[in-house]
Amino acid sequence: MRVLFQVFRVLIAIILVAKISNWFFHFNDETNRLLNAAMYCLIGIAYLAMGFIWDGKLFKLLIIACGLFLIVVNFVTPNTILNILGIVCILTPLLIARTYKESKSTEQDYSKS
Repeated sequence: MRVLFQVFRVLIAIILVAKISNWFFHFNDETNRLLNAAMYCLIGIAYLAMGFIWDGKLFKLLIIACGLFLIVVNFVTPNTILNILGIVCILTPLLIARTYKESKSTEQDYSKS
């Protein structure tokens, strides 16, 4: 499992370096599409993994659905609605994680007093 996590981190680093180098080298459109697809698939895979280890069925289902959507949307003809839903699917698990973490720390603060 640890090796898989390291491979995932290396892939994310490669995509990040490629996206930044695109600002300077101006890759062609096909390369940009490939980088974007890889980036969104990696984000989707991360959300799938996050969903499977999350507590709470509703959050788990929502995070897994967002991960699946981010992976599947790369293989469908893009339009405005899918782009908006993609942005929502990127932000939703991040907001859930942040809110859950804050509520968890608040519960621990109340339990100490």
